[in-house]
Amino acid sequence: MSPAGLLLGVLLALAGPPAARPAGEPTVLRTVEGKVAALGEAAGEGSLPVVTLQLSTPQGEVRILVAPAPVLADLGFSVKVGDEIRARIFLDPATQAAYAQKLLNRSQDLMVRLRTLRHEPLWDATGAWQGSPAELPVRAGEPTRPTRGRARGTTERRPPPPPPPPPF
Repeated sequence: MSPAGLLLGVLLALAGPPAARPAGEPTVLRTVEGKVAALGEAAGEGSLPVVTLQLSTPQGEVRILVAPAPVLADLGFSVKVGDEIRARIFLDPATQAAYAQKLLNRSQDLMVRLRTLRHEPLWDATGAWQGSPAELPVRAGEPTRPTRGRARGTTERRPPPPPPPPPF
């Protein structure tokens, strides 16, 4: 068995038997980490070609479908051979394809979300970005972008009102 086949088998075994997954949900969400061994291009959702990463992990090689090159260029997110990547991916057991949901390029300290948790790409059929500002690449230490009218990740709360003055 190839290392990639072994990795896919291990990841699918961790997901449990098919009956344990929700009905109609053909993919399993997993996180993999490794070094980019190669870049390529393949058919993705619709008729758009997407960038692929060949990720070398301790468990073996994983080929990940990322996003159309123009989408990545518009977002300012790039990857090159040798970059350290942490990827949250959807694994499709039927086709053995891995689709990037979120990528963290540790070498560039840059993270981007490319698909919703329902596996929907955040670009349209023409390759135009459809995501919100919250999905745009973020560097560590930068403030998060607002989502739905409020700051994401904010843990500050208003201080409680001062106690009433003592009665005289």
